[in-house]
Amino acid sequence: MKTSAKLLTLLVALSALVFTGCEKDEDETPAENPTANEFNFSDSYGVFVAVKSVTTQSMGGITIPIEVNTATAVFMSSAGNNTFVEAGEVKLNNKSLKKYQNNAYVYDDLVNPLDFSSVSWSASGKGDVPAINKVVTKGFPAFSNADNIPASISLAEGFSISLGSQISKADSVIVVVGGNNKSVYKTVGGNAASVSFSSADLNNIGTTSAGLISVTPYNFTTETIASKRYYFINETVYNKANVNIIR
Repeated sequence: MKTSAKLLTLLVALSALVFTGCEKDEDETPAENPTANEFNFSDSYGVFVAVKSVTTQSMGGITIPIEVNTATAVFMSSAGNNTFVEAGEVKLNNKSLKKYQNNAYVYDDLVNPLDFSSVSWSASGKGDVPAINKVVTKGFPAFSNADNIPASISLAEGFSISLGSQISKADSVIVVVGGNNKSVYKTVGGNAASVSFSSADLNNIGTTSAGLISVTPYNFTTETIASKRYYFINETVYNKANVNIIR
């Protein structure tokens, strides 16, 4: 079973925070935005994700970069399950993540941003979730060609993004195209030369002047605690906003 279904929505919501910067009510579950990430960890009892997000959007001919550090963590009732359970207090670099109604933990305090000079996770534990402490030392992956993510694409023609040596420190790369509350994505290895989307791949998205393309290299480490495997992910999300998607 995939761990990804609900985690996907949470990571999507972190991208929404980049644009809104708004406060969310304590009982609110993050809303979905037309981007996606997917991790298929069938043996996972928990996933910790540190997210470095770099978003560029063009306004009036000026390209504006927005950088935000966020995080999420989820814990499963059984390996690979999509039912989340509580894990007590969860912190990244000694800053507490907020627990939502569905037991997902999200750091969304953009006024008090995370510093990723180090990545140190902790969970106090609750119920079947043990106390967890982990320092992640792999660093964050990068995509040196992010400035060249296209600002306009054609549904009829499709498009490709070159990766190869422009990706560093990544185990895998997720590329997403979104618009009109729909999205399509592909996941490739960290050494893939490129990612291509055909007309058939993009057909369901439709035309829009408010599309989004994201390139997300990520790496992960694992640790077994109390006979349960936990995944620790560092990812860098490169978003191009306001992409013009034409027929």
